[in-house]
Amino acid sequence: MSKKSKNILKAFLLVWLIIILIIIFTPSFGHLYEKIIGKKIHNSFIGSEHPEYLEGFFMAYVFFISLSLTIFGGKNKYYIILVFVGLDLLLFFGFWEGFIIDAGTASIGWLLGEGILKTYKLLKPKK
Repeated sequence: MSKKSKNILKAFLLVWLIIILIIIFTPSFGHLYEKIIGKKIHNSFIGSEHPEYLEGFFMAYVFFISLSLTIFGGKNKYYIILVFVGLDLLLFFGFWEGFIIDAGTASIGWLLGEGILKTYKLLKPKK
C-alpha cells in the first residue's frame, strides 16, 4: 500500500470518526445549549420532537471540526477550520446567542486541540 493511499484511508477514517462523534454527542451538546440559554427552545425549522438537537448538532459540529483539524490538520489547518466553522457561523448570523455559543465552542475545541499537540510534543521522545 502506497503512502498516498494510506493517507487517503486515514483521512476517510477520520471523517467517519468525526461524523460518529457528532451524532453521539449531539444530544449532550443540545442539553448544554439549552442550559446556557436558560429556556426551552421551541423554534426549529426541522420541527423535530427535540429541537435542541439541531442547536446541539451545530455545537458538536464546530467543536469536533475545530478539535480534529487542529490536531490532524496540515500547514493550512487554520484556513480549513475557518471555512468549516465559518459555514456554521453564517447560519447563525443574526441569531447572536447561537453565534456566540458556537464561536465559543469552536474556540474551546481549538484550544483543546492545541493543548493536546503541545502535550504530545513534550512527551514525544527525542531522536
